[in-house]
Amino acid sequence: MGVIIVSIVLVICIFTVTLVVIQKHSKEDIKLEVTAVCEGVNELGQAIMKIYFTFSIGKLAHRKKEIIGSIDWSQGWMPVCYNLKGNGVYQEQRLLSAANETTYTTFEINATNDIDHLGRGEGYVVLVLEDPIATDKSRAGVILAVTANMVTYQLSDSTSWKNDFAVNQ
Repeated sequence: MGVIIVSIVLVICIFTVTLVVIQKHSKEDIKLEVTAVCEGVNELGQAIMKIYFTFSIGKLAHRKKEIIGSIDWSQGWMPVCYNLKGNGVYQEQRLLSAANETTYTTFEINATNDIDHLGRGEGYVVLVLEDPIATDKSRAGVILAVTANMVTYQLSDSTSWKNDFAVNQ
């Protein structure tokens, strides 16, 4: 009788540990990281920020999927273009447009070319300081909506930076 109880407890412990390990690894598979890098000024004297993002969709890479990216930014900044790494290299920059007074826009991510076989991808969005405002910090955030098997997963991350570099340029 005692052997049966010990066996049942042992099976339950092994099952629990297996589930915890699988869940831990699956959480690390899906992620998004965003960073901002000052690229100096353009020919019009406007500060330029590149918002780099790297993402991983893990096991969703092997399913039929659709990915839409979105970026939002602080007032005074405007998007110029974006670029995605396709097949391991950055491709041609694509223009981004935003309607007047909006602080967000969306862009397409080609689920076939812009993601490697492990479900990873990266890119950047270029913002210029069009209308300097009197704030100490600016921010930008990236949101990716990954739809696979009629379920949408949303990844988001943001970054901020001090605006003093724009005044000193």
